[in-house]
Amino acid sequence: MAVGGLKIAPGTGKWWALGIAFTLAFTVFASWRVLSVADQAIDVTTTGFKVIDDRTLKLSFDVHKPPQVAVVCTVHAQDQKKNVVGTLSVDIPAATERTTTHEVLIKTTTQAFAGLVHDCVRR
Repeated sequence: MAVGGLKIAPGTGKWWALGIAFTLAFTVFASWRVLSVADQAIDVTTTGFKVIDDRTLKLSFDVHKPPQVAVVCTVHAQDQKKNVVGTLSVDIPAATERTTTHEVLIKTTTQAFAGLVHDCVRR
């Protein structure tokens, strides 16, 4: 017997069919898992920051997450040497939209130069 130019020994066709079926089933399952995990991901984008005064920084950011999930984001203010000079935990409740926009004031120990979202984790 020959399949696509490949000679197959008699009686092994069922094993080839079983192998192809298993490969297809595994590929479908793996694709489904990857897509379902990606749908549950939490992504954050810093949209801007502004130094208000020597002790305050305003940080704006967007959180993209599943609507029914509540998260806690840790935000940092940094000086010119990237030392953390202020930090704040921000509760982001469940929402009806996947992407929500937030603006917070971070109190600092010295004048900040930049602000960023360190991480966001599920509550």
